[in-house]
Amino acid sequence: YGHTVIWGGGANDAKSTSNTDKRLKYAIGYPPFPGIVGSSADSDEDDDDSSTLYNPLVTLKDNDRKQDRKDWKMDGSFQWEIFKNFKAKTEFGYTARTGYDQKYLGVTTYYARENAQEDYKRKSVVNLIDTDRHTFRNTNTVNYDFKKLLKGTNHSLTALAGQEYIITKLRTKTTEIQNFPSNFDSNMAWSYTSQGTPFNVADIYSADDKLFSLFTRINYNYDSKYYVDFTFRADESSKFSKGNRWGYFPSVALAWRASSEKFMEFTQDWLDDLKVRLSFGTAGNNGIDPGYIKQEMTSQKLSYVNGYSSYFGPSTRMANPDLKWETTITRNFGLDFVFLSGRLNLTLDAYWNTTKDLLIDFPLSGAYTSQYRNMGKTENKGFEASFTYHIFDKKDWGVSVNGNISFNKAKIKSLGEGMQAYGVSSGWASTDIIEDYWIEEGLAVGQIRGYKNAGRYEVDDFTGYDGTKWNLKDGVANATTVLGHDVRPGDMKLVDLNGDGIINQDDRTLIGDTNPTCTGGFGISARAYGFDFTANFNFSIGNDVYNADKIDFTTAQRNKQFYNLIDVMADGKRWTNIDAAGNLVNDPDQLRAMNAGTSMWSPYMSNFVLSDWAVEKGSFLRLNTMTIGYTIPDKYVKKAYLQSLRVYFTAYNLFCITGYSGLDPEVSTVRRTPLTPGVDYSAYPKSRQFVVGLNLNF
Repeated sequence: YGHTVIWGGGANDAKSTSNTDKRLKYAIGYPPFPGIVGSSADSDEDDDDSSTLYNPLVTLKDNDRKQDRKDWKMDGSFQWEIFKNFKAKTEFGYTARTGYDQKYLGVTTYYARENAQEDYKRKSVVNLIDTDRHTFRNTNTVNYDFKKLLKGTNHSLTALAGQEYIITKLRTKTTEIQNFPSNFDSNMAWSYTSQGTPFNVADIYSADDKLFSLFTRINYNYDSKYYVDFTFRADESSKFSKGNRWGYFPSVALAWRASSEKFMEFTQDWLDDLKVRLSFGTAGNNGIDPGYIKQEMTSQKLSYVNGYSSYFGPSTRMANPDLKWETTITRNFGLDFVFLSGRLNLTLDAYWNTTKDLLIDFPLSGAYTSQYRNMGKTENKGFEASFTYHIFDKKDWGVSVNGNISFNKAKIKSLGEGMQAYGVSSGWASTDIIEDYWIEEGLAVGQIRGYKNAGRYEVDDFTGYDGTKWNLKDGVANATTVLGHDVRPGDMKLVDLNGDGIINQDDRTLIGDTNPTCTGGFGISARAYGFDFTANFNFSIGNDVYNADKIDFTTAQRNKQFYNLIDVMADGKRWTNIDAAGNLVNDPDQLRAMNAGTSMWSPYMSNFVLSDWAVEKGSFLRLNTMTIGYTIPDKYVKKAYLQSLRVYFTAYNLFCITGYSGLDPEVSTVRRTPLTPGVDYSAYPKSRQFVVGLNLNF
């Protein structure tokens, strides 16, 4: 009932612009003493799981991982000019990647405590993943320049035709070993795997990924003023069934150098170049794993059931033999300017893109969890601008600035025939919070759905305590269904949108949009007498972030009696129903007095609850990189037989200005599906790095 151990809190509530301050604010404390709060009947002192407080150093060791990866790459090409201006070229590439991923899950991890076999629970687990990937690529092209045939004219024409073949083979071997001795750490478990009990071994050869392509390109210009580029691709992918393997993708681009026209001569003093661009094209996407057109069969190890310890059956993803290419239609209008003798370059682009037959891993209910489908149509309209301005460009010093900004408006045009609006679960809270994202025609992907927060239940919302529960006054909506227990003073309060007096899933609404209004960046560079300086920033404005950590660490669930909480739930800020002696208080006047001056609800809830309180603006400005360098004068370096020598210092992620209360606003951690972007759950903030280096030219 809100009496929860908090240790080492204390950062103030002001919204911080410092990553260091935020780490302090979000530090989850570990008490140096065992605490049993409340009735002894509520806990079992011999049961480690009655408390979820583990020493953070222990949990770090119990979540250990080591990855080894080796890449072998070989590329080559051969070109032959068979006759004048006619060239043939062949290219090939081979990549071999081997990886060995070792995961150690110690006794404090959820997997070891809950998911291991019954006889092996609270024993360490090791997962070993061995991957072997091979990719071969061959591209053959012929190119002809018609300049000999067009000699003496203002016409220019080149043509190219080609063929490409790419094949990828993948083998993955996964081994899970349980029941290691209690004194084994990660290194011992990885070194002495025979001391554990093998649980599951899977040696999987993925279906070969083959892509065969034919393509052509024609480039034409007249008098270096009028340009036409035409391309056409025909791609065949093994990821689709025989009737759907081929995709055909034409595109055309037109350009006009308007500044070369005679009627533009009056602009020559200030306009160096103006190009007008217009393009229309299509592009295909087959970006899914191979093998989804036929039902995959899996062999799985499991705890003994009716005398059987393994089974062979279909995977949880349902096959779809009707899959086909996802297609994007692009339309673009652009302007390229060059001003002031090349000192200022400006590019403007407006675009309208439509994607149809999207490849979506659609969630299912029942025996199958999902199925890849070609679904619906989306639209993206936007505007982009970028510039570079050389403010000063002298012999010994100079200053220049650059920047870009992008506005994008996304919309779901169609969900597909017969499809209705539906919810998608991010899954960070298991089944406590379901369908926290909403997919609907006319909206963009990334709409967060949950409850409107109304603060907390006060004593005056109740008629009184009847000896077993608190009774709400008429007209006060009851949130028992959502919270998971009978409501009482101090519980989180939610808005009853439909006015039926009961808070349930029907009262959910859209509470956030993860799509930004605009994104972009800018930079500055300068040089003076051998010194150089650059700084690059990026920003995002208007997007919402789903702060799942904020929910997780302000909720002390009933089965997590000593759960750690962040500072907003510290004593004096949160509602408490427990007096100094550890007794549950049901006297109205005493509860009012105990909680005078507090603003937060009680952290005690049986369920996690998503409300708009946990959805925050994620706008930010970040200094991505800053570099300071100095080039040693030539007269000194030549004595050391060098052509040039530059020393430099580079810093990455120096600061981030934001109103977001989490560790990092630039976050999206739960991406099992692209339909649930912008979730911040257990994400590490971007690291700050410092690099000192030398550039040597001999």
